[in-house]
Amino acid sequence: MPTVRRPFPLLDLVPSVLREVILDFHWEPERLWRSELQPVMVPTAEIEWHLRLPLWAYDGQPFAVSPLEVAADPERYHEQYARTMVADLGCPLHFLDRPGGLTVLDGAHRLLKASLSGHEHVMVKKVPMDLLDEIVVR
Repeated sequence: MPTVRRPFPLLDLVPSVLREVILDFHWEPERLWRSELQPVMVPTAEIEWHLRLPLWAYDGQPFAVSPLEVAADPERYHEQYARTMVADLGCPLHFLDRPGGLTVLDGAHRLLKASLSGHEHVMVKKVPMDLLDEIVVR
């Protein structure tokens, strides 16, 4: 019996550029963090394209600002910038290992910090598609 997935509540607000990147259902980051996946080193340049996407909220609006916009104007986007600066690069990022390539699940702030700090590689846990049923909120 397939897992019933509760739809992501803001799905109608998701810009088309994010439709193939973010999950369309509720999931729990804590379940993802508990997964026993082994981290691998991934070239930062391979996944930096995520930094151009409007992943973050601003002024109460979801999907309003990209990490690169935050980096370009840290005073305006001070909350997201502060979260970026305190992000722990010792914790691996989580990327869904889709047939078309890796897409960010958790770790955009860490990715931006790594990019701003000049890291050539970041630790990533590649999440296989079959693990999604383990992180879904029912």
